[in-house]
Amino acid sequence: MTLERGNAFTPVASATLIWPWRSSVVAGGVAGVLALLTSLNEGVLSALGSGIGSAAFFFALVGGAVGALGSKGDRRARRYAAQYPWRFAMVPALIGGAGAAVGTLLSSGLILGILGGAATAAVLWVILGIITMVAGNKK
Repeated sequence: MTLERGNAFTPVASATLIWPWRSSVVAGGVAGVLALLTSLNEGVLSALGSGIGSAAFFFALVGGAVGALGSKGDRRARRYAAQYPWRFAMVPALIGGAGAAVGTLLSSGLILGILGGAATAAVLWVILGIITMVAGNKK
């Protein structure tokens, strides 16, 4: 993917070019395993849903925050994230929201899965948008 002006995939390219894969996978894995282990007494599907939802949330949160604050990655992607913090925050928020929706779907059903995923995406979007906005203004 390339970063071009007017390209509809520019937010996705920006997020993937500066995404810290190792730290986000570790954070998501640790959070998912801890959530799975702490909710085993609620049943297998509920525990799996809790683990998947927590793993996706922390994968997106750590990946988006470290990607916005970190110095590694493509210079054009960091510049795009600084210029358009809310567009940049959209991609990790959708990833986290989709994972949380799948996790909630396993434990609570379709309607709560959709609502939980949308709420998680909104929370991640606000958190990462503010982090990216502050990080973009300081440079």
